[in-house]
Amino acid sequence: MNVHSPTASGHSPKPVVPYTEEPTPEQRKRAVRAVASSAQDAQDCADLLEALGLSPEEGRGIPAQRSQ
Repeated sequence: MNVHSPTASGHSPKPVVPYTEEPTPEQRKRAVRAVASSAQDAQDCADLLEALGLSPEEGRGIPAQRSQ
């Protein structure tokens, strides 16, 4: 048996995924809005949001007023 073979003893079949932080609610809101502004139509937007694990509700809210 080859040491580099995936079936070699001691080899973990589970891939090691680096730790990543979950996006903040603000980041998710911005992502939803970016998808919505780039989508071709409502169905495209819905499909993209679903693929990204986002919901349309996360993009709602009144934008903060900018200081003048």
